Amino acid sequence: MRLKCFLILTFLFALPALASHQITTQIHEIDLGTQIGDEVLVFLKSGDVAKLNRWDLPQIESLQSLKSNEQWLTFTLDKNRIIETVKPATTLETNESKSMSLDDADYTPTTVENIKVATKYIAESRHVTKEETQCFNRAMVWSYEWWRKHSLRSKKVFVFWPKEYVRKYSFKWWFHVSPYVHVVDADGVVKERVLDVKWLNRPYNFQDWADYHSSHDVKCKVVEKYSDYADHPFDTDRCYFIRANMYTWQPADLEMNEAWNYTKSAFNMDEVRAAYLEAFDIKL
Repeated sequence: MRLKCFLILTFLFALPALASHQITTQIHEIDLGTQIGDEVLVFLKSGDVAKLNRWDLPQIESLQSLKSNEQWLTFTLDKNRIIETVKPATTLETNESKSMSLDDADYTPTTVENIKVATKYIAESRHVTKEETQCFNRAMVWSYEWWRKHSLRSKKVFVFWPKEYVRKYSFKWWFHVSPYVHVVDADGVVKERVLDVKWLNRPYNFQDWADYHSSHDVKCKVVEKYSDYADHPFDTDRCYFIRANMYTWQPADLEMNEAWNYTKSAFNMDEVRAAYLEAFDIKL
């Protein structure tokens, strides 16, 4: 009987470990909250939101130092997204100064002839087999492969959820990104349709795409600059869309565009290689 009880307890204590998962990324921001007892939210550059208990001051201070140093880290999160361990990680370095220009005015996206063709792009695309991958890496690979195979100049759409929305609904992401195309709809009008290959088997409009991913649907506003989202952290009834060209990789690109008026005008192959490796375990 004792042996049976021991085995049951051993199994129960092992369950959280089975539910754990790892993410290798950097820290975007640490939000301490505004109320006594608020969980500490760690916004990761992967788009994920991890959690810490407020009383874990040594860990908070350590993470703040690692953020300042822009250290690449491997986080192990439990099933509730609470940080279990943090370890230094190495990753492919990229040179952000490559493939940059001062003007995106010459970027003209391809107009896809109909929804059927746009749906075909989803069906033929590389699908992920790993449990955890980062959305901006998947989007980079899909955009790159459509361009190589079909000369398709797609675009990307970011959706951002404000801090208080994330906190209120314990939402797991603070942003998501997917490619989108301009496509001639059945009514003959050219419309923007998102091709989110991992999650959806057909093109979606922006709002329906955001609703699919969010736990509590809110109307999203299309804005031009990253600060149009970042300056409204307390919104709980709105999310934000930002359009970008297919060369854009992460939210940091949007911040650079606003700060220095730099826009990427070609694929940065360091970023493309990093995207293939992280999302699909493929070395180019």
